[in-house]
Parts: sequence; C-alpha cells; structure tokens
Amino acid sequence: MDRKSKQASQLIIFLSWAAYVAAYVGRLNYNAYIVGIISQLGATKEDAGLVSSFFFFSYGAGQLVHGILSRKYNTRYSVMIALLGSAAVNVGMTFCASVEAMKFVWLLNGAFQSILWSSLIKTLSDRLPDELLSKAVVVMSTPTALGTFLAYGMSSLFSAASASYRWVFYTPAILLAAVGVLWFVLVGRIDRTLKREGAAPYVPAPKKRPAFTPAFIAGAVLLVFAAVSNGFIKDGVTTWTPSILKENYGMKESLSILFTLILPLIAIFGAWLSATLHKRQKNTSVLNGVLYLAETVVLVLVILTAGLKTPVALIGLFACSAMLMSAINNVITSIIPMYMRDQMDSGLLAGVLDTFCYVGSTLSTWLLGRIADADSWNGVFTCLLVFGAVACVSCAAAVAVGRKKA
Repeated sequence: MDRKSKQASQLIIFLSWAAYVAAYVGRLNYNAYIVGIISQLGATKEDAGLVSSFFFFSYGAGQLVHGILSRKYNTRYSVMIALLGSAAVNVGMTFCASVEAMKFVWLLNGAFQSILWSSLIKTLSDRLPDELLSKAVVVMSTPTALGTFLAYGMSSLFSAASASYRWVFYTPAILLAAVGVLWFVLVGRIDRTLKREGAAPYVPAPKKRPAFTPAFIAGAVLLVFAAVSNGFIKDGVTTWTPSILKENYGMKESLSILFTLILPLIAIFGAWLSATLHKRQKNTSVLNGVLYLAETVVLVLVILTAGLKTPVALIGLFACSAMLMSAINNVITSIIPMYMRDQMDSGLLAGVLDTFCYVGSTLSTWLLGRIADADSWNGVFTCLLVFGAVACVSCAAAVAVGRKKA
C-alpha cells in the first residue's frame, strides 16, 4: 500500500472503533441504570428486564436482515443512519414515564443499532489489506468493554447525584449524534482524497464458496449454541450485577453500579486474550471450548461462594467471567467473520453470528429477572452455569465433528 492508502485505512479503523464505542454507550445506558429506573418508576425486575429484551429482540432480528442486505449498502450512509437514529431514540426515552412505554421506544433503538455491526465489518473487510487485518480485529474487540465502562461509569455518577433517569439518555444521544456526523464527513473526505490523488485502494480477493458439507453444517449449528450462551451469560451478568450487590450485600445503588465498572475494565483484557490465543490456536472451536471450560469453573465457584458475607469473591469471579465472555464474543463476532472473508461475505457472517449472540441476550434479561423475582439469586447463578456447561459441550462436539471430517 502507498502512504495515503495506509493512512486512510488506519483512519477507517479508528472511525469504526469510535462508532461502536458510541453505540455501546447508547445501548447499555438503560441496563447500566436499571436499578435507578426500577426505583424511580416503581417497576418490577421482570418488567424492567423486558425493556432490554425488547431491544435485544429487535437488534438480533435486525442483525440477520442487515447482515443479508449489507453487501449492497453504502456504509458511509448506513453507519450514519444507525448512529443518528439511535441518538433520536435515546432522546425519545426521556419522554417515557413508565417501563411499559420504554419497551416500544427501546425496540426502535435495537432496530437502528442492528444496522451497525455488519456495516462496520463490511467496511473493514472491504477496505483493509491483510497486513492491517489483525490490528483491526484487536481494535474492534475493545469497544464492547470500553462502551460498557463508559455507560456504567456515567450511570454511577448520575446515581450518586440522585439525577433523573432522563440524563442517562441525553448524554449518549449527544455522543451518538457527534460520532455519526464525524463518520459521514471523514469517510466522504477519505474517498474524495483517494480518488483525487489516485491512491491505490485495497481490492479484496475473489471469494471462494465454502463447501456446505454435513460436517460444515453441524459445526455451524454447534457454533450457534456457543453464540447464544455467550450473549446470555455476558449481558445477564452485566445487567444484574448491580441488583445482586444491592440486594445480597446491602450496597448503595451508586456504589453497586460503581463496582460493576470492574467488569468492563477486566473485559478489555478479553480482547487481548482472544487475539493472543488465536495466534497459537487457529481452530476456533478448540479456542471457544477452552474458554467455556474456564467459564464453567468460574460459575461453579460463584455458586460455592454465594453465601459469603463479603462481595469481594463474587465481584472477582464475575470479573473473570466478563473477561472470558469478552474473549469468546471477539472470537465469534470478529475473528471468525474477518478471517473467513475469502470464503464468505464478512458483513453477512458477522450479522448472523451477532444475531445469535443477541438471542441469548434477549432471553437473559427477561428470564434472569423473572427467576430473581420468583426464586433467588442462587437460581440465577445456576441458570448461568447451565448455559456455560451446554456451550462447553457444544464446542467439544464441534471439535469432534471437525476431526472426523479431517
């Protein structure tokens, strides 16, 4: 690549990163302040969790649609529409006086944000040469953790100030709108500059069609179980940790949210962990299986230590869980789509796999909230363990299917 093309590629990576950080702040702000929303609006945990489930449902369904259609998108426009639409919906949440109304507004947020991931992966896959691909994979694995940190940090500050829940939606709206405009302006400027100066753009190699053998299909189905469990555990733990700390250990609302900030901070290391392990182990089924085995051990320890009077053990174990789930999420939604770009459309594959992750997310916020209302947090921990163990078994089965094929 010439110097101009390389600079343009690096700026595209940064803009894609910024877009997804802003998107995460504008989607997890509700979950981050769910304890405050429950207390301010007098809602039950089940009803409040259903708002998140509405988001995850529309996001997951939209991911599938946009994954299929993204190959035809001009991503300069599709990413901008996703960000500005999400900003508008966040403003709309400030007019809701009940969680019943919030369900349908937050459903729209999922619809807009579902445009984003497949569009970003398509942008990176189409514009980046092989030499920058590994850098993009690592960089794009960090927005989840950083966006979660910012959402929960913001919510902790607003909770400490006893602020209205409306401020939790105003702030991300401003960020989303600013990044959306920045994306549109700078991507357009990059394209005009490259065209004017005659810089050689990266041209992707022709794609080879994968062989849809029974073994390939079986492996894909087993990957679905891993993806669903990832969304279930990752978003279930992050959403309900503040409530667990408040109810089980008597923490103040603001302090329980503040302690939850540890989870995304540790989760950032999950990006490094998955990228490092992938250099040594290219078989993603093996990689996910090892990570899920470690997660199963962590969840067993959560159940064994749940009766302790101090929350330190629980926070530490949930931090380990956050790192492992971040690593698995990066393997499923970034490494697999981008490293298979010579066989399948990366935007399509990223959209489909992220859809199944959000099937798990949709199920987790509602189901875990219902279990917590009807039973106890021990029931929640047991449910998380079941999903982790099932994913571990499915990854082991995928490895066995792959070896049989070989």
